[in-house]
Amino acid sequence: MLVMADKFNTYVTLKVQNLKSTTVTVRGNQPCWEQDFMFEISHLDGGLVVEVWEKGLIWDTMVGTVWVPLGNIQQSTEVSQCYPFHMPIDLDK
Repeated sequence: MLVMADKFNTYVTLKVQNLKSTTVTVRGNQPCWEQDFMFEISHLDGGLVVEVWEKGLIWDTMVGTVWVPLGNIQQSTEVSQCYPFHMPIDLDK
């Protein structure tokens, strides 16, 4: 199936402990979700699950997922601190 790169409509789901948040859907082959999320967590022995999804007409398809140990994430009290995330796949193919 040939898909044009500008036709990608992707969003990210973040899951930590019993909490879940989702970004807005962004179009393009190099999406950027400039959204801030704040989670109140009770302990740092778990991880953050980051899932990238392709929005579909009937159902959505998972593009990739990564688990990040909470101890590896910088803690900040500042708002709008950005942590770039690069998927280990090429969406152009």
